[in-house]
Amino acid sequence: MPKKSYIIGGVIIVLAMAMAMYSFKSTLTPYVTVGEAKASKRPVQVAGIAVKGTERYDLKTNNFLFTLREDGGAQMLVEYDGPRPGNFDDATKVVAIGKYEPTKQVFTAKELLVKCPTKYEGRVKGE
Repeated sequence: MPKKSYIIGGVIIVLAMAMAMYSFKSTLTPYVTVGEAKASKRPVQVAGIAVKGTERYDLKTNNFLFTLREDGGAQMLVEYDGPRPGNFDDATKVVAIGKYEPTKQVFTAKELLVKCPTKYEGRVKGE
């Protein structure tokens, strides 16, 4: 018959693992489509390209707006409260991390990731 202390210790370990998994799951930010981002109530990541000519940056308020189009063709307006990324014009892909606000009909990004292939072009060629 197992000792009572082993059973209590095992229950505590299982509870600690369950709490750790639950807190880890809540910090994950999944990649979703534009349609799924509009329906989601939690922060998500949406990848796409910036539609040329839609960028607007207000220097006074440090607010950057652009339209993001995913591969399927769906678009949404993205608002980023921060400086315009320096390599945004050369970006082949943009990932916006944030949450869609239905009242403003805009995706509020707390972070922008810009993929720029020219950054590593010289290194690949050995220059």
